[in-house]
Amino acid sequence: MRAEAPALAGPTTVSAFQLGISITPVLAAASLTREAALTSVCLIGAALATAAVPLVLLDRGRTERARRRPVRTP
Repeated sequence: MRAEAPALAGPTTVSAFQLGISITPVLAAASLTREAALTSVCLIGAALATAAVPLVLLDRGRTERARRRPVRTP
């Protein structure tokens, strides 16, 4: 199963990027529709970036732990 993980890394990254590209305009449009200030779009972007930081750190930690584990051979 480990051999498949590198093959999934690229598509997963692209999918996450596309999700971010899709969500941001929707949230910005919702904010501007409710007559919020134009600067609210910047705040939405900052909030999404802030929300992504813990996920990146979690992924980094999991990757480091996986590298330290010895690989079992059958």
